[in-house]
Amino acid sequence: MSKKYKWAASLCAATLMATLISGCGSGTSNNETQTGKDSKEKVSFSFFAKFPNTYQQIMKDYNDNIVYQELEKETGVHINWVHPPENQMQEKFTLMIGSGDYTDLIQDDNSYPGGPDKAIQDKVYLRLNELIDEHAPNFKKILDTYPEIKKEITTDEGNIYGFPMIELEQQPAWYGPVIRQDWLDELNLPTPETLDDWYTVLKAFKDKKGATAPFSLDNNGYPANDAFVGAFGVNSGFFQVDNIIKYAPLEQGYKDYLVMMNKWYSEGLVDRDFATSGNQNKEKYLATGKTGATMFGFYELDRLEKISGDPKMKLVAMPYPSLKKGEKPHFRQYNGHIRGNYVAISSKAKHVEEAVKWLDYFYSPEGQVLANYGIEGETYTKEGDKYLFTDIVTKNKEGVKPNIALAKYTLQGASTVRDWSREMFLYTQTENEACSIWNDSATADYLLPPFTMNPAEGEENSKIMSDINTYVSEMALRFIIGDASFDTYDQFVQKVKSMNIDRAIELQQAALDRYQARK
Repeated sequence: MSKKYKWAASLCAATLMATLISGCGSGTSNNETQTGKDSKEKVSFSFFAKFPNTYQQIMKDYNDNIVYQELEKETGVHINWVHPPENQMQEKFTLMIGSGDYTDLIQDDNSYPGGPDKAIQDKVYLRLNELIDEHAPNFKKILDTYPEIKKEITTDEGNIYGFPMIELEQQPAWYGPVIRQDWLDELNLPTPETLDDWYTVLKAFKDKKGATAPFSLDNNGYPANDAFVGAFGVNSGFFQVDNIIKYAPLEQGYKDYLVMMNKWYSEGLVDRDFATSGNQNKEKYLATGKTGATMFGFYELDRLEKISGDPKMKLVAMPYPSLKKGEKPHFRQYNGHIRGNYVAISSKAKHVEEAVKWLDYFYSPEGQVLANYGIEGETYTKEGDKYLFTDIVTKNKEGVKPNIALAKYTLQGASTVRDWSREMFLYTQTENEACSIWNDSATADYLLPPFTMNPAEGEENSKIMSDINTYVSEMALRFIIGDASFDTYDQFVQKVKSMNIDRAIELQQAALDRYQARK
């Protein structure tokens, strides 16, 4: 047995697995171990997991995935996949939990009513802390090495409920401001860095290029990921400064943003119909020359250029704008170490130790390579420290795009250590450079960490914020388009305060304090 699959040998330590997998620890030499493929009985787990519709282009279910096939061949562990329709995940999850008939493994990104602590309290999910200590050495090593990861996956009650997708090296920002570089070049305009720079550029796009919507604004009046508004030191909702919760509409910076955007709107620098169709118009307006700047993901730039029909169009990323040259906003698109895709082990699982070990394998060095790149010599080759996908992936026989092929020949959206860089070969140099431009131009240090409220807090907060969110959203649009005068802004703030925002801030603060106290 190759070193790559030494995990199979570790299963021999489990008495039950030794019984189920014949020959384990006997009839072998040099620590080699027969796997379940030769046994009369295999271990199997049922696994409730999402299966995106796009994957049906290349697989019927994950049993067609070569990574799972390879691991089953070496270990004898078979997975009985339960894949609800993509648009019915929550519904089917709720029905399964209500029935009391759970699968052994459950992919759950905070779907359980009341959260994971409640799932453990209800004896639906197992608490994994001790099981990880005893049977998941690879995962435990990551938690011991990266305390911030352990902090994030541990609940307020001190429970670990699932194995998530992890990025040890965080992916850079993948969404931000984009602009027509060909227009900047034609008009001899430098890269806009400050809000004043942007005003100058958008005025030139309107006056000299005839753009009727120089900047295409999102429906809610805020560019995605709080670009532009972030230049004023606020976002569009809750944020924190030095672990103190703040609510943006109560801050001066929020008003300053609305004043600026009202000016841009009144001067025809943003889409006049943004409130009703801004999100839908962005692509169309770029393609037809009505818009010269907006917000998009790096992965869209090449496609947008091609569909425009304009051979001169050159879309590039721009830095997140600041108020003053040299400043860095405190908000941008941000990717944490934890990328969801938690897998919990249910109380119905009969082979708990084996389930933990099977999941743990994907956090081992060899398991990470298998998960991210597939099988050496088949789906990838190696040149030095670089892993290169073969034609089986890039020019696959199924005739699907490489990003879809990866779902069959590697693991996508799985509980492992994800190497985000593996997919960057799919994109142009300009698209790759966009991520660095956005990442380097702003920090994300005012964003809220992934804290959680307990069920009572969550219910109270939802009741308060439901009305506040509706009111603030309506008024923000009215201020921007000029239907509400800024002379009434103080009344707007007082109205928000009268709707019990202070209590919502208290609830957010309590949850943040608990998160920061986690160990």
